[in-house]
Amino acid sequence: MSPRLSRDEQNDRNRALLFAAARRVFLARGYHAATLEQIADEAGFSKGVVYSRFTSKADMFLALLEDRIAERAAQNAALARDLAGSGDFAAPLDLAQRAERAAPGWRLLVTEFRIHAARDPELNRRYAALHARTVGGIAQMLASIGERGAEGLPFPPRQLAELVLAIETGLALELEAAPDALGGPGLPVIRWLTGWFASAPVLTTEER
Repeated sequence: MSPRLSRDEQNDRNRALLFAAARRVFLARGYHAATLEQIADEAGFSKGVVYSRFTSKADMFLALLEDRIAERAAQNAALARDLAGSGDFAAPLDLAQRAERAAPGWRLLVTEFRIHAARDPELNRRYAALHARTVGGIAQMLASIGERGAEGLPFPPRQLAELVLAIETGLALELEAAPDALGGPGLPVIRWLTGWFASAPVLTTEER
């Protein structure tokens, strides 16, 4: 007989089950078509259990997104430690591709939510706060990997992080329309860009 879970342990277990179910439903149906009722059914919970934790579908998605951001931030931080000062900017691309293969459609799902949130100032504010964490984490990773740290990068790390995320969003949309976009699965165009990160001349303050 399994030991009885404490209240906190049961709460953590239910949260993990609910998040796993939410991720499956959102990825399968998209943000717009998914409902809290479907997520509750997928998790094996009553609607009351779900509504006791989240007041809306947006609340649940933002909580799921925050969980995903923390997961990816830990992966990026580990990579930055391993590659500190190496100038190997292709490695973050490989990591991002593995993350997408592990959760196909995640980038597209987040893009769908961003478009929805952009029309709701309060929701957009909440999304922007989470997005800023992602930008900051990627900026730290790029600065760590640079051979001369942040000073050796062609632009400030935060601006390069914003560029990386803009490319990821655009790439997700392009691949939906044309699977061979940007040279196909190996993404040679993007890989060329990672080389530019390492070799481009550092611009002066006036040039930026």
